[in-house]
Amino acid sequence: MLSLLLTVAIGVVTPVEDPIPATEAYPLDICAVAGKKLGSMGKPIDFVHEGRQVRFCCRGCVPKFKANPDQYLAEVDKKIIAAQKKNYPVDYCLLSNEKLDEDAKEVVIKNRLVRLCCGGCAKKIKKNPEPTFTQLDSAIKKKQGKSYPLTTCVITGKDLGGTAKDIIVGNTLIKVCCKGCISKVAANPSKYIQMVGADKKAGAKDKKKAKAKKPVTAG
Repeated sequence: MLSLLLTVAIGVVTPVEDPIPATEAYPLDICAVAGKKLGSMGKPIDFVHEGRQVRFCCRGCVPKFKANPDQYLAEVDKKIIAAQKKNYPVDYCLLSNEKLDEDAKEVVIKNRLVRLCCGGCAKKIKKNPEPTFTQLDSAIKKKQGKSYPLTTCVITGKDLGGTAKDIIVGNTLIKVCCKGCISKVAANPSKYIQMVGADKKAGAKDKKKAKAKKPVTAG
């Protein structure tokens, strides 16, 4: 009886027939409603709203989100923009090729930041984002691939070698050793985004130290 009442109150979180692509996985490590760390209240709850994945800290957050999804997604979008803007790979609109300025439109589509020159382009991409995502993925691989900080798979720890698989999640390039690891990254993307980011910062610090220690030769 209690389980029935809980189901009525909370609603059933049904699995999606078509799984969300890894590139569109929810990239944050906090609940979309409560703002609590995911995993702090048990296994996070996956939920798909109009084709977009969000994650909650507990089942109690599901009805709150359903009651006002726009409110919660607006806050999620702010966090995604802040996280993905610093590594955005291009300084031009991917639709018009116009240079982006301080008035650039920043939209989040399927958990990915896209920066555009105007509202007109924002409307167009929302109708058909896939071609733009293809361009964005190519730009991310080109830019982030040059300075990718790891030589091992983030899942298995195996050397990447020449058979590494690229996965982009949260507009961040992550390399894994095989296809089997892709779904594992998608299951907890924030963990691996942070792992790659931490190594990039460590690498940058090491370079600064190396430059500081470099002896000055007399000319």
